[in-house]
Amino acid sequence: MTRKPWMTLSPPAHIVERFFAKHGRAGLVLPDGWYGRPFDSLFALTSAVDLPDGLKIEIEGGRELICEGNVTIVKTEFEKYPALRIEGFKSGNPHDGVVDRQTYGESGAVVLVS
Repeated sequence: MTRKPWMTLSPPAHIVERFFAKHGRAGLVLPDGWYGRPFDSLFALTSAVDLPDGLKIEIEGGRELICEGNVTIVKTEFEKYPALRIEGFKSGNPHDGVVDRQTYGESGAVVLVS
């Protein structure tokens, strides 16, 4: 039996913090695929901050994901694992410090997989 996704009305940063408090670590699936090795690269949350126009998530190692725009978070599953799907943003910008910066337009969602 697959759980149906449902949206929450809490602030996005609070939802992300609760997800990591419950699951500890999560993998990151970007619009163009997994960040790191699928189901092997798991990251702990450093911080989650609501921005005036979006959401900023920092995971261990100084990696940041900035979602700009009207962010919506949906609790769902990803290949049977609990997941948060971040969608509705106009651009996403994951990067490792200043070395690895990639910008995504309206090309999909970001998924945190536990």
